[in-house]
Amino acid sequence: MRGSALLESPMASSSIHSIQINPIFENGKGVELWKENGHPSPVLLKLMRDIVAGLVHLHDIGIVHRDLKPQNVLIVKNSSLCAKLSDMGISKRLPADTSALTRNSTGLGSGSSGWQAPEQLRNERQTRAVDLFSLGCVLFFCMTGGKHPYGDNYERDVNVLNDQKDLFLIESLPEAVHLLTGLLNPDPNLRPRAQDVMHHPLFWNSDMRLSFLRDASDRVELENREEGSQLLAALESTAAVTLNGRWDEKLDSIFLDNIGRYRRYKFDSIRDLLRVIRNKLNHYRELPKELQELLGSVPEGFERYFSSRFPKLLIQVYTVLFDYCNNEEFFFKYSKTTVF
Repeated sequence: MRGSALLESPMASSSIHSIQINPIFENGKGVELWKENGHPSPVLLKLMRDIVAGLVHLHDIGIVHRDLKPQNVLIVKNSSLCAKLSDMGISKRLPADTSALTRNSTGLGSGSSGWQAPEQLRNERQTRAVDLFSLGCVLFFCMTGGKHPYGDNYERDVNVLNDQKDLFLIESLPEAVHLLTGLLNPDPNLRPRAQDVMHHPLFWNSDMRLSFLRDASDRVELENREEGSQLLAALESTAAVTLNGRWDEKLDSIFLDNIGRYRRYKFDSIRDLLRVIRNKLNHYRELPKELQELLGSVPEGFERYFSSRFPKLLIQVYTVLFDYCNNEEFFFKYSKTTVF
C-alpha cells in the first residue's frame, strides 16, 4: 500500500497535464509519496496542503464546494506537481453576511455518496463545515493509498450517520489522527476552519517542528511550578500518553551521560524533556562529535531522533499550548502565518 502511487500516468503531450487524484494505485513513476517509515513524503504533504489551500480560497470568497472527493481533485503537472479543486457544479455561494446556506439552496445535488457530511445526508443546515468533513475523508484517502475512514462503499453513509469511523491506518501519525478527528467531528460547529487546517502540525517540516518545541519550552519555562500553573498541570497530565513511561528509558546512554553532567532532570516530566531538546538544539555546535552523529543533522536528523522516540510529543504539546496560549504573540507564527 505504501509503495502505491498517487497519480495516473500522464498521457497528454502538453507541458501541463491535469489528471485526477483518483485512482491512486496507477503509475506515478518518479513520484515518492511515502517515506521509508510509511509517513507521507514532502510531495504528498504538499499536494494535500494544496487541496486545503483551494478550500481556504473558496471559503474566503463565500463559496461552499459541497462535493469534495478524490474524483474532484486534479493534479497539475508543470515544473512541479500541484493539486487543484475541480467540478464546482453543485457549489453554492453563501448569502451575504451569513454562514449557512438557505434550505432552498440545498436539497437535490447535495454531494456524492460516501463523501458527504452527516448534516448533508440529513438535509440539515449546511455551512462551510460540510467541506471540512469531506476534506477529512479525502486526506485520509491520500495518506492511506485509497482507503476511506468510514469503510467500504456500501456502508459509508450509514457509518457516517452513526459516527462509526476507523482511523487505525493512520494511528502511526499522531498529527494526522488529531487533525482528522477534528475534521470528522459529527458536530459541524466543532470542526476546524480551512484556515486552521493550513497551519496544522501535520504539514510542518522538520525545521518548523523543532522551532515549535524550542519555543514551547521557552514558554513553559515562564510558568511558576510552585504556584499551581494550569498550563503546566495540563501539560504534565498528558505524560502517560506522551512519554509512555520515563523518557530516559528511550534515549541512548551517551546522550544521558552528556545531559547528566549539567543538571538533574525529572524523567517523568514533559517540561524537562522539552528543556533537554531545547538546550541540545541551542548548543548543538558545542556537542561532542559522537553525540552530533547520534542525534543527526539539524533539522531533519535531530528532529527525527526525538520524534521516533516520542511520536506524540509534538501534537500533545501543541494541543495544550493551543488551548492556553493561542492568543499569545509567540504562537501566531504557528497558527496564523504560512511558514513550512
